[in-house]
Amino acid sequence: MESGIKDDYRIGVIGTNLLTKGLQIAGIREVHNVATTADAEAALRALMSKEGIGIIVITKGVMALVKDRHLKNLVDTSLMPLIVEVPGYNEVEEGVDPLRRLILRAIGIDINET
Repeated sequence: MESGIKDDYRIGVIGTNLLTKGLQIAGIREVHNVATTADAEAALRALMSKEGIGIIVITKGVMALVKDRHLKNLVDTSLMPLIVEVPGYNEVEEGVDPLRRLILRAIGIDINET
């Protein structure tokens, strides 16, 4: 039985130079090196609308540059592509379990509730 889900989705990356260069070396081709709000928002819109992108990795610092509320809402509710925020170089993540947040968003169940 065919599920209708593609098997060949690609990863897109939006971040600073260090992250994008490192992931390009690892073989990821859909990368956007950004430094301004306009660049961050344009890169996010481009990857979200691009056919074949299944996961978008974006640094928390770059995500903080995004000011468009509609775009932020799309990021918060998007399951395809799945958007994963990761700490950038020298960014400290405090008190947030990103895997827990992704599971809650994807299936609606909090894995830490008893």
